[in-house]
Amino acid sequence: MTKVSKTVFIPRPAEEVFTYLADFTNTAEWDPGVVEATMTSDGPVGFRSTFDLVALFRGRRVPVSYEVTVYEPPSRVVLMGSNKNFTGTDDIGITPEGDGTRVSWNANFQMKGVARLFQPFLGGVFEKLSVEAMEGLEATLGASAGRTGGPHRPPIQS
Repeated sequence: MTKVSKTVFIPRPAEEVFTYLADFTNTAEWDPGVVEATMTSDGPVGFRSTFDLVALFRGRRVPVSYEVTVYEPPSRVVLMGSNKNFTGTDDIGITPEGDGTRVSWNANFQMKGVARLFQPFLGGVFEKLSVEAMEGLEATLGASAGRTGGPHRPPIQS
């Protein structure tokens, strides 16, 4: 199993950050490794909501299906993702901190089948992807909160 943990500060209220991150359709806005994200379940985002993402992995488009397995507004959401070659867990903690929110992202990846043979060599790839994703999250939500020096982005839409 490969584990990756990242933390980023977002200058927005925790409730707003939680709502945005729990809706995994937003992932395509901030994660450069995700090219498509759609909700596949009915109703509002919550426990057991499902999403289909298409990720770019080593130059290939890789479909991944996700399900919300823990939904604790506004502090935590956990999503389980899987496809034929891997399963993964994204455990997202949201904590108010000063004038903003601390986001703690813990991900675990387990390759399946023949792909398990490559697991020892993928740690660096997953690490790089997680750094790029957190930089994208910080830039997207930080810039839209009125930070100086970054591009202006519209406010988060719920």
